[in-house]
Order: sequence, then structure tokens, then C-alpha cells
Amino acid sequence: MGFLLTRYAKDEEAPESETDVSSVAAEAFTALLAMPAAQLADVYPLDREHADGFRGLTGITLDLDRFDYFLEAVAD
Repeated sequence: MGFLLTRYAKDEEAPESETDVSSVAAEAFTALLAMPAAQLADVYPLDREHADGFRGLTGITLDLDRFDYFLEAVAD
């Protein structure tokens, strides 16, 4: 399983960018999202409560004032 960070400009429907964050273990993302690993198979919005943890895992800072972010689980 791989993971993408998808970024949308506020109020836009088309993604502005996708970043492969598959180097982070699924277990780290399930801990960040507070969900069982078996359920990590869809698209999950990231918000302020996730921002610091996500930056710690990936080094990516989320600009939540300008963009909406989603973590997407994708098949390898």
C-alpha cells in the first residue's frame, strides 16, 4: 500500500498537487489518524489536529489557511 498527500486550493474541486509519502509506514499514519490499520484504505482529510504530527512524519508543513489536504491510501 502506498500513500499520497493531495492538496486542493480552498473551494476548488481539482487537486493542485499530489506528493508521494509512501516512505512513511502505514502504522504511523494509523496512529496519527487514531484508527485501526485495517481501516486505512480510503481518503482522509487532514486538519489542524493532524498538522504537527504529519510534519513530524513527513517534513511537510500543511498550510491549512490556503489549502485542504487529504491522505489517500493507494494500491501499489
